[in-house]
Amino acid sequence: MSELATNAAGHSESRDGTFTLRVELHSTWVWVECEDAGGPWISRPADDGRPHGLSIVEHLARAWGTNTTASGRVVWARLDF
Repeated sequence: MSELATNAAGHSESRDGTFTLRVELHSTWVWVECEDAGGPWISRPADDGRPHGLSIVEHLARAWGTNTTASGRVVWARLDF
């Protein structure tokens, strides 16, 4: 969750406004999402031997993705226990 929030605060149009975090807890998994104000999508940084942002989410999550909304973007992830 903190990685999604960090990306919204630092890399979206929300850096000067607000973003929304949502969490759903299920018996064997959790759904997390962050809705921000969108903006240009920043491509992955060059490989410098350490994990970055969404690469960490990608490795930890069963599935993750993004959806465009009328007001911006939602980044979501499902993580199993």
